[in-house]
Amino acid sequence: MAKLYRDMSAEELAAEMKRLQDEGHRALAEHRYEELDVLERKYYLALSYTMDKDLIKIGKTYTIIDSNDRFEVTRTDGVMAWGYLNGVRLEEAYPFAMLVDPEQGGGQ
Repeated sequence: MAKLYRDMSAEELAAEMKRLQDEGHRALAEHRYEELDVLERKYYLALSYTMDKDLIKIGKTYTIIDSNDRFEVTRTDGVMAWGYLNGVRLEEAYPFAMLVDPEQGGGQ
């Protein structure tokens, strides 16, 4: 059984992120775009476990990485931020690492 990201050390997470990047490069080269989307989401989830969880603030609006989408955080659970995308009142969740603070001009 695979080890959960929450149970991995910093070194294990770094190795997992490298593995996901390598798989992502192969998926892109082979035009397996659906698989690439899944690998990217897993990468950002693993990266979220390396972040300071206090960086994501409830009530703040972020952009989603590599997009212009606006995401208002209403709650957090572990390394996931829950809230509303582009003002639509249908709750969604994103890993912390996918949120970009527009005031800082970069990823978390």
